[in-house]
Amino acid sequence: MKGKDRFDRRRVGPLLIAIGVLALLALPGLGGVLVEVLYLAGFAVLASYLWNALSGRATQRVRILAHVALGFVVVATLDRLSGPAFLGFAALAFWLVYRRPSKGAPRTGWALIPAGAIATLAMVATVAELAPRWDEGVVFLLGMTATFTAIYLLPRERGGGRWALWPALGWAVITVLANDPSGRWGSWFVPLALIGTGIALLGWARRKKG
Repeated sequence: MKGKDRFDRRRVGPLLIAIGVLALLALPGLGGVLVEVLYLAGFAVLASYLWNALSGRATQRVRILAHVALGFVVVATLDRLSGPAFLGFAALAFWLVYRRPSKGAPRTGWALIPAGAIATLAMVATVAELAPRWDEGVVFLLGMTATFTAIYLLPRERGGGRWALWPALGWAVITVLANDPSGRWGSWFVPLALIGTGIALLGWARRKKG
C-alpha cells in the first residue's frame, strides 16, 4: 500500500506543478498568440500524460471526464485560441481512445474518423483566427483527405480499413477540383479517373493478397 501511495504521489506531484506553470503562462500580459500556442501544446501533452496515467486504474468514462475537465480549464483560460482549443481537445479525446482503448478491448479505427474530422475543424478555426487571408476551405479538404488516406494505409490490426480508399479518393478529387488553377475542372476528370482507377486496383490487389 505504501508503494502504491508513493507511486501516485510521483504522478500527481508533477501533474500539479505542470498545471500551475501552465496557469501562470495564461495570466494576462505575459505574452500573445505564441504563449497561447505553447500553453495549448503543454496542456495537450499533459492531457495525454493523464490519460496514460489513468489507464488500467480507471474506467474509460473516468478518463474521458478527466480529459473534459482539463479541456474546460484550457478553453476558459485562453483568449484567441479558445475555439480551436475546444475542437482540438475533442479531437485529442478520440485519438486517445484509439491509442489506449479500454482494458481488453481491441484497437479499432472508428475513433480515427471523428478525431481526423474534428482536428480538421480545429485547423480551420486556427487558420481563420491567425491567418484570415488564407482559404480555410483548402485546409478542410486537405484534412479530410488525409484522415481517410491514413485509415486506408493503416494495417488492419491497427484499425485500418480498405473501405477508406473510396472516401479518400472522393475527398482528393474534390480538393483538386476546388483548387483548379485553370478554372476548367473538366480537364482534370480523365487524369483523375485514371489515377483513381489505378489506386482502386492496387487496393483490390492488396485485399486479395491479404
